[in-house]
Amino acid sequence: MPGSHTPVALHVQPGTLPAVRAAVDDALAELATQLALLTRGAFIPEPWMGDPISEDVRVFYNTTVMESKDGPLAALFAYQAELIRVRDSVKAMEDHYRRTEGDNVALWGRQA
Repeated sequence: MPGSHTPVALHVQPGTLPAVRAAVDDALAELATQLALLTRGAFIPEPWMGDPISEDVRVFYNTTVMESKDGPLAALFAYQAELIRVRDSVKAMEDHYRRTEGDNVALWGRQA
C-alpha cells in the first residue's frame, strides 16, 4: 500500500552517533536550501504561451505538484520532517549513551 512501510531498526555503534547526526544535519541543510528554491521558483506564474492550453497546464501543475497535500512538494516536506525526527532520535540516543557512559565511568572508574 502506498505510503505505508514496515519500521526498520538502525544499528550503529555508539561512537558513530555524532557522525550519523552530522550526516543527517548536512542532509537537512541541503534539503532546506532546495525546498527554499522550489517554493520560491518552481511555481509557474503565468501561461507561457498566453493561450488556454498553457493556462490549463499551469493550473494543473501548480495545483497538483506544488499545492497538493499529496503532491511531490508535500512529499519533500514530509521527508524533511522525517529527517528531523531521525536527527532528534539520534541525538537522544547520543545523549543517553553519554549519560550512561558517564555514570559507568563514575561508578567503575576508567579502565585502561
